[in-house]
Amino acid sequence: MIGNHLLGIIGFILIALATYDAIQTTLSASNSGPLTNRFINCIGEIFLTIHRRRKSHAMLNALGPWITVLLIILWVSLAWLGWFLLFCSVPYAVVNSTTMMMATALERFYFIGYTISTLGYGDYVPGDNFWRFLSALAAANGLFLFTLAVTYIVPVVSATVQKRQCALSISALGHSPLHIIKTTHHGESFPGLANQLVSLQGSITTLGQQHLAYPILHYYHSRHSISALPVALARLYQALLIIEYACPRLDPATRLQISLTLDSIHQFLDTLHTAFIYPSQHEPSLPDLLPYAELPCFDKTAEKIHDHLSSQSRQKLLLCYNYKDGWDWEDVWNSKDT
Repeated sequence: MIGNHLLGIIGFILIALATYDAIQTTLSASNSGPLTNRFINCIGEIFLTIHRRRKSHAMLNALGPWITVLLIILWVSLAWLGWFLLFCSVPYAVVNSTTMMMATALERFYFIGYTISTLGYGDYVPGDNFWRFLSALAAANGLFLFTLAVTYIVPVVSATVQKRQCALSISALGHSPLHIIKTTHHGESFPGLANQLVSLQGSITTLGQQHLAYPILHYYHSRHSISALPVALARLYQALLIIEYACPRLDPATRLQISLTLDSIHQFLDTLHTAFIYPSQHEPSLPDLLPYAELPCFDKTAEKIHDHLSSQSRQKLLLCYNYKDGWDWEDVWNSKDT
C-alpha cells in the first residue's frame, strides 16, 4: 500500500472535495455543497421513514443537531483520509522522530490526525522539507475546516430559534385555519389583521433566505405542531386564501397585506428545492368547509371555497413540505383548539 502514487491522487481528490463542500455549504449563502446536500437528505429520509412507521416527533426533534455533528465529522474524516492517502504515496513521507525509520500505515494515520487537529507532530515527523511543507498545509486545512464548522453552527442555531419564534407567532393567531379566521375577524371585517401580518412578512422572508443559505435548517424539527413552521405556514396560507377570496368587505389595506404575506410565503416555498422538497404527486385533501362558509364575514359557498383552494398550485408543495417534516396534512386543518 505505501509507495503507491495513485494513493496521492485519490488523497488530493478527497481533500479538495471536503474543502470545496465545506466552503460551498458555509460561505455560499445560496446552497449547500453537493456532498452535504446528498448526505443530509439521505440521513433525513432514513429517519423520516422510521418516523412514518413509529410516529416519534421526539426522534425527529433530535435529528437536526445530530445531522450537523455528523456533517462536521464527514468533512474532517474526508480530509483526514485524503491527507493520510497522500502521505502514504511516498515511503519516507513520514518517519519516526527518534529512529528515522519509515512509519507504518497506522502510524501515518496517527500522524495525520495529530497534524490536522493542530496538536503538533507527536512521535512522527515529515521525512523532508517537501513533506514538512505539506504537513503545514494539512494543519492549515484542518484549522480551516474546524473554523468553518464553528462559524456554520452559530447562525444555524440562531435561525432555528427564529424559525420556532415565527411558528409560535402564527400559532398565536390560531391553531387551525378556522381558528385563525375566528380570532382575527370582527363582525364582517378583519380590522386588526393587517398589523399582525406586517410583522410576519419580514420573519417569513428572512427565514426563506436562511433556509436557502442553510438547507440543514429543514432537518431541525419541532415535536409540537404549534412550533412547527411547516404546519403554521400551511395554516396561515389556507386562512389568508379563504379570507382574500370569500370576504367581500375586506378593506384595501388588509387586502394588500394579505397579498404581500402570500407573496412572502410563495418566496419561502420557492427555496424548498434546496432540501429536495418538490410538489407532491397527490392532491391535498380538504376538509368540510361548511363551517367556513357559514361565517358572517364570508359570502362564498363551501364548494366555491373548496374549488378556490384546490386551484392553488403551491398546495402540493405545502403538502410535501409538511410530509418531509413528519406531519400529516390533517394536522394543518384539525386542532383541539378549533
